[in-house]
Amino acid sequence: MNITQRPSPNKYDGRKGWKPDMIVCHITEGSYEGAVSWLCNPQAQASAHFVVAQDGRVSQLVPLTDGAWCNGTSTDASSSVYYGKSTLAAVRERKTNANYYTVSIEHEGIWAKTKGKLTDAQLAATIELIKFIRSEVKRIYGVEIPLDREHIVGHYQINPVTKPNCPGSEFQFDAIIAALKGSESSTGNQGNSASGTVLYRVQVGAYGVKANAEKTLEAIKAKGYDTMLVQVGNLYKVQVGAYSKKENADNMAAKLKADGFDTFITTQGGTTVSVESASASITVGSKVKIKSSAAKYSTGQAIPDWVKNNTYTVQQLGDGKVLLKEIVSWVNISDVSLV
Repeated sequence: MNITQRPSPNKYDGRKGWKPDMIVCHITEGSYEGAVSWLCNPQAQASAHFVVAQDGRVSQLVPLTDGAWCNGTSTDASSSVYYGKSTLAAVRERKTNANYYTVSIEHEGIWAKTKGKLTDAQLAATIELIKFIRSEVKRIYGVEIPLDREHIVGHYQINPVTKPNCPGSEFQFDAIIAALKGSESSTGNQGNSASGTVLYRVQVGAYGVKANAEKTLEAIKAKGYDTMLVQVGNLYKVQVGAYSKKENADNMAAKLKADGFDTFITTQGGTTVSVESASASITVGSKVKIKSSAAKYSTGQAIPDWVKNNTYTVQQLGDGKVLLKEIVSWVNISDVSLV
């Protein structure tokens, strides 16, 4: 993957004899460039190994062989960042500064706006980045970082008192871990993970044209589901979740069917594909065109051909839809594109 090197002076030289086996995810509470600039400023007395932008760009600030200043814990029992306050058994048992054995990833975002939820491009970049980190840690240290919620964690699990909302309740930990397990598993029909666990996925369509798959993905996201796009050969598949228990996948499939989607359960994963989310970039005042493939307004009436491929102004945003000023009509976000 493409990683821009932006070295920070804020770091330990080495890891004080520890080997990294835990990846900690954060939210920047600011812009990508602002976070990189501040974490490279000696006055900040803070850093991270990596920063991931909402558009998928990645910068590395600290080498994996050095400790970043991002997840510090104290040995002072009276401190608000005392290691004993962590919700993770490994942090409490090690009784030392968590910076020594962790790898830190900052994610561009404002908690009040996103609650930590990553954009599609950011999610895809994070999955690839963690894959890279695990590979490098294994190469350098001979350590395999486990794919579970005790080793792919949030800052709130390290410091629940001072960082209760970092990275946020909507951060897609389960989707990231499921995608990483899927990439390690066979792409054949068994879909077994490296540990031998079968993962069950809820699939909502397979398309030869990526744009068609993206349209379905946007429709699902508009209903509030956390979904992803994967590629297997020449097919783009829209999938929701990856579950070790089939009954959990069945429950999700039932919910999706109740919302009008045709689904089936599969054990086949694929390579995660980056998707530019229309809803993440369209705002009031944006200029958009209605796609030629659009069939109906969000109110259910057919969209006439003469309305399509013309430029309109977004007057209002709704739940998965936009009100277009010039035609005073609500159109699904998946049926418009930015001009």
